[in-house]
Amino acid sequence: MDNPKIQEVLPTLRDICSKSESCFESYYVGKIIGDGKDGPEQALERVQGFLYYSNYLDLTWLELCAVRAARRSSPKKVAFIGSGPLPLTSLCLLQELKKDLQSGSRAEDIEILNIDCDSSALGTSQRLCEALGDWSKGMKFLCAVAGSPEVDLRDYDVVYLAALVGMSQEEKEDITIKVAGTMRPGSLLVIRSAIGIRTCLYLEFDIATEKLLEKLEPCLTMHPHGEVVNSVIVAKVKGSETSLSCQK
Repeated sequence: MDNPKIQEVLPTLRDICSKSESCFESYYVGKIIGDGKDGPEQALERVQGFLYYSNYLDLTWLELCAVRAARRSSPKKVAFIGSGPLPLTSLCLLQELKKDLQSGSRAEDIEILNIDCDSSALGTSQRLCEALGDWSKGMKFLCAVAGSPEVDLRDYDVVYLAALVGMSQEEKEDITIKVAGTMRPGSLLVIRSAIGIRTCLYLEFDIATEKLLEKLEPCLTMHPHGEVVNSVIVAKVKGSETSLSCQK
């Protein structure tokens, strides 16, 4: 992977994979929704029949375990930046977080805000959630550029940054710093990365640069060795509210 010729083609390869993934997800949402005559049960059955659905379940569980370890509890409000046309992580998170509700809490307290700069992709995901009915209740949507100052994320316990948001270390680092600047101190940022040959698909992100360490306190990094492709980085936004050190 360190071969200069391989490194030279990786950005183009990742760009192709990114575009094909978006097209594939948009196509599949069309298959799920169909002609709009079927009910939520049929739509849910098609969602769960998605080729990589089990992988998303595994990745969601892995990331949620990392989040719980870092903050000592489950979040209630989560923002996902780069949610795309088929927001499976958000949907899986929504169901898992509803299971975690303590006595006296309501399902309405759980919110997943899906943020994407592509209005077409966001519109597709909204139509999908409408087709899913109550199963997707709690999903919110916002068309915006990652790190935009007008996007206030201070109310959110955890913010996810998708693997395809930022196609280079420098670009992703700049976005990460901007996003952290819109979050409240003590909240968590979950960043997807990759290692080894999996970096053919997704960028390997270094969380320990000087600029990032000024804004974030790294909590943990997890590298799965099964079918799940993405690595998981969890970091805490620095500030006056950061009272507990993260798990190392």
